[in-house]
Amino acid sequence: MTYQLPENYVLAGNYGTANASDWGTATALDYGTANAGNYGTANAGDYGTATALDYGTANAGAWGTATAGFKGTATAGFGGTTTAGIGGKISIDYWDGTRIRTKVGYIGEDGLEPNTPYKLDETFNFVKA
Repeated sequence: MTYQLPENYVLAGNYGTANASDWGTATALDYGTANAGNYGTANAGDYGTATALDYGTANAGAWGTATAGFKGTATAGFGGTTTAGIGGKISIDYWDGTRIRTKVGYIGEDGLEPNTPYKLDETFNFVKA
């Protein structure tokens, strides 16, 4: 079941899809997909996909995929893949054997390229997905 809330905020139930236009917010629960327009925010539950355009923020749950546009921020859960545009930031959660940690990278630094999907290797370093 999908709900359309005021001011371009969209929420989708399990196995649902949520979309929002410019300056909107889209949220999808487990196994969902969330997309947001420019300046938007997209969140998806576990195994979901979240996509946000320019200046947006995208978050995805475990094993999800997060993509953000120009100067956006993309965050993915355990085992996830993340992508950000020029000037963006990427981060992926991982378990180091003792605690949950977050690997953070900045596009344009340490060889990270814009609009390129990254995941973590066995030693928790970013590698192209």
